[in-house]
Amino acid sequence: MELEQPSIQWITDAAEILKVLIDSKENGNVIGITALSFGPTIAMTAVDDIVDVKNDKIVLLRENDLLGIKLAESEVLLSEIVSVYPLKTKYNDPFHVRLRDYRKDDL
Repeated sequence: MELEQPSIQWITDAAEILKVLIDSKENGNVIGITALSFGPTIAMTAVDDIVDVKNDKIVLLRENDLLGIKLAESEVLLSEIVSVYPLKTKYNDPFHVRLRDYRKDDL
């Protein structure tokens, strides 16, 4: 009997992306996020704030990813976001806070 591998369902619809971003902002959960301005990388972080601008929104991300690595870009336009993946992990869970603190002390 062959086991099925679970598939990751990235969210690509703009309205659904915004819902995930708002949820991350309100609840502090981590998201995987890809954006044109990131290049071929995925950031694992949380949303600090969402600011309305003329015809778009600026998404302010936490400056460090889940592991404490500084993001190259922590402000991204909603229109540049290609996909998001919501996670249940909280950005400020005790394990990851200690891991980021340890990394910060190590630098």
